Amino acid sequence: MVFGLTQFAPGASADILGELFSVFEPSNEKEQSVGAEQHPKIVAQFGGEYIKEGLNDYILDIGLRLATVSEMKTLPWRFTVLNTPVVNAFALPGGYVYITRGLLALANSEAQVAGVLAHEIGHVTSHHSSARQSRATGIGLLGALAGILTGSDVVQQLGQQLGGMYVASYSRDQEYEADQLGVKYLGLAGYPREAMAGFLKRMRAQTDYTQALAGNEGKSSQFDFFASHPNTDERVSRAAAMASENADNLDRDEGNKRYLEQINGMLYGDDPSEGVIKGREFLHPVLRFKFMAPEGFQLINSTQAVFAQDGKGSQMAFDIGKKKNQNLNMAEYLKSEWLVKLKPSDVRTLEINGAAAAVTSLAVESNGKRWYLTAAAIDFGENRVARFMLQSASADQGLQQNFAQSYKSFRRLDASEANQIKPTLIDVETVKTGQSVDKLVAGMANIVSDKKALFLLLNPEFVDQEPTAGQLYKSLRYGK
Repeated sequence: MVFGLTQFAPGASADILGELFSVFEPSNEKEQSVGAEQHPKIVAQFGGEYIKEGLNDYILDIGLRLATVSEMKTLPWRFTVLNTPVVNAFALPGGYVYITRGLLALANSEAQVAGVLAHEIGHVTSHHSSARQSRATGIGLLGALAGILTGSDVVQQLGQQLGGMYVASYSRDQEYEADQLGVKYLGLAGYPREAMAGFLKRMRAQTDYTQALAGNEGKSSQFDFFASHPNTDERVSRAAAMASENADNLDRDEGNKRYLEQINGMLYGDDPSEGVIKGREFLHPVLRFKFMAPEGFQLINSTQAVFAQDGKGSQMAFDIGKKKNQNLNMAEYLKSEWLVKLKPSDVRTLEINGAAAAVTSLAVESNGKRWYLTAAAIDFGENRVARFMLQSASADQGLQQNFAQSYKSFRRLDASEANQIKPTLIDVETVKTGQSVDKLVAGMANIVSDKKALFLLLNPEFVDQEPTAGQLYKSLRYGK
């Protein structure tokens, strides 16, 4: 999250991808126009393009190798690495393909990344990206609903942000078609066809890991690749079967070593310049603040705001706003600027860790359904306001108490606390004689409570076998 939330023009759609993916007759010329128009907005929503010497050209080379064997080889294809730890990949009409550094961190070979890109190229060549409708997500509803009700351009932009973060799902048939084309492109480009199933397994492992980390084993997560690419288990088996059916005798290289060399030193996890998530805690070393999400909520950071959800239909959003009228106190700001169209009557004032604050709760009707909103505004100094908003389908008192604990946890970070927050980088190392998995884990940066689970997620080859001297593996180290 960065300060400054006015990247989109007032009156813009509350869901960029809703506008982007409205149904129109497929046309390469129009698709290129739509993709070119939306590209800078998508890049801005995902924290910008991630730049690392050699890596961007490397991903471009892989993408072009695949695109030139597709049915649309003459498109001006563009492949962008996005600066977000969210594990995802998607495509816009006209040949705009995106892959996140979060996904690159999980992959273990060039062929696996090629499998991801080939799948997305398949969506473009089949015109899936231009034919699908956007689907509302639970968190996206918060921004859209709040924007409509409050008339706040800033709050409405929260909906825009999540419209981009969670790309609409494809249909089952569209996924299978993209898989089939992806397998085809892999083979034609000289990659192992089984890499398609390989990358799907990596994404499933990521989902299992994040669910276990959040204590949500068995529950689906909307913060991963499979939220927008469903039907996973069956797709893995079908992709493997397609690869087997199309097998040939060529000895194709997975590209493990050259891939690991390219991602060595790549940023892993959150970018400290936009804030860091540690469990339920969010810390921003640049803006110098921290807070805890409500108990049972899962945090996700974005360029413009921080969001959290509990998997039961309740969502929270946090951002830093700016007062138009510097003379307003927090209660006046909440009533006359932030929530002016809601006209809240019951506004309570309080002090939170030495800062003036105001809170209000109210029920609203939207599309025949009642929603409960609770909003808190905290004076952050320099004419800035820390803003928390909770949306739920019930007025559950336990939930309200958890939310109160969250916004009351907001406080400033001192310089020493801020300076302790360091970036985490991928460090590709070589196994030495006699090193066990436990020894390799011990040498990794301590960024999660279960270091071994994270190590095995990054290095699945060690799940069932001990390391062998000379093997390359991914570790993590703190940067400066």
